[in-house]
Amino acid sequence: MAWATGLLNPHQCGSLAGLSASDPVTTLTHKVKTLQMAGRKVSTLFLDIKGGCENVNPFTLCGMIRNMRVSPYLVSWTKSFLSGRTCRLLYQGFPKVFAPVSVGTPKGSPVSPLLFVIYDSRLHCEIPGDLALSYVHNFGLTVSSASYRPNIQILQKQYARLKARGATLGVGFSVPKTELIHWRTNRDRDPISNAPVHLDGSVFKPTSAKIIPCVLCAPCV
Repeated sequence: MAWATGLLNPHQCGSLAGLSASDPVTTLTHKVKTLQMAGRKVSTLFLDIKGGCENVNPFTLCGMIRNMRVSPYLVSWTKSFLSGRTCRLLYQGFPKVFAPVSVGTPKGSPVSPLLFVIYDSRLHCEIPGDLALSYVHNFGLTVSSASYRPNIQILQKQYARLKARGATLGVGFSVPKTELIHWRTNRDRDPISNAPVHLDGSVFKPTSAKIIPCVLCAPCV
C-alpha cells in the first residue's frame, strides 16, 4: 500500500517487507563505485534522526496520508491508533499517575516502524546525480564532484535543506552520531583529504579514508 500510493521514497529501506540492512549497503556501495569510475571524488555524510518514533506528530501524519491515495478508512484507523493514549512512569518501584501522550507512536507495536518511515519520507530530497538514502532513522547523503572540498559545500547545503524539512515535522538530528567519510580507491594517488564539514556550529572531521573493493571493474592494482 505505502509503495503504490507514493507514501514512501524509493531510497527508503528498513521496517519494510522484503528489505534489510544489506539493501542500503549494496545501494551505497554501487553508487560510490559508479561515481568513482566516472573519475569523481565521493563523500558521504551519515546522520541519525533524534528520537525517531517519539517525534511523530499524529495530526501531520494523518494529513500526509489523507493527501495521498489512501482510503478514508485507513486514515481514520491511523488517527484512532495514535489518539487517546496515556502513559505513566515507574520510579523507584512506585508508578506515577497516567498522563496523556499526544506525540509519538506506541513502542512495541509492529505498526509503529511503518508509520515512522512514512512520516520521515518527507525528509527525502533529490540530489541530482547523487544519492540520499535512509534506513529507518539513519540518513546518508552521498555527493560527488571533482574534489573533496566542493563536496563539503554541497553536503552543508543539503544538510540545511534536510534540517529545514525536519523542522516542519518536529524532527532533529543527533549531533554525536554524525559521521563524514571521504571515499577512496586503491588507485587514488591524491593526498588523503581531511576537509571537515561544519554543521550547526560543530565541526566533523572525516573518519579514516574508506576504500570499497572494486566489484564493477577490473581488480585495482
